[in-house]
Amino acid sequence: MRHAHSGRKLGRSPEHRRATLRALTLALIENESIKTIPSRAKELRWYAERAVTLAKRGDVASVRQLIVMLGSTQTNIPGENRVRNAIEKVCKDLAPRFKDRQGGYTQIFRLSTRRPGDNAEQCIMRYIPGPEEKKAKAPKDKDEAKKATKEVKKKVAAPAEDKPAAKKADKEKTAKPAEDKKPKAAKKD
Repeated sequence: MRHAHSGRKLGRSPEHRRATLRALTLALIENESIKTIPSRAKELRWYAERAVTLAKRGDVASVRQLIVMLGSTQTNIPGENRVRNAIEKVCKDLAPRFKDRQGGYTQIFRLSTRRPGDNAEQCIMRYIPGPEEKKAKAPKDKDEAKKATKEVKKKVAAPAEDKPAAKKADKEKTAKPAEDKKPKAAKKD
């Protein structure tokens, strides 16, 4: 029995598992949506939501805890650092988006298609979009929604209709000359 052993092993040593979850968390913060397998996504959920919770506090100690969780911000190469950019994005973009929400900042959507190499299940993990993002995507009126739907249907249907019509025309052209060449035999009663 696994008493007091929380978390999934993910087939890795503890150091490798921690590095994998750090990398996935950074990718999720940068892109706000990633594709992975469900077991990784379920384990990643704690890290991703913890990062937002720490950023919502907004004090220096929380930022330092974020640095410990996401990795070092020191590099020998001058310029931008991936961890620093991620911490800035969490503090400036994600924390204000979820200021009224008490938890549950992420969503996991399972995909029906499987990964081509090992046939593993796939899922999309993302941060829940804010209210301003939902409004920007949704049409304002029902009339606009109908127009948009009709335009999409026309764009999708147009290429599909052209191909069968072209095939029918080709068949008719090839069929008519063949009929003209053959003389019709008279029926004998």
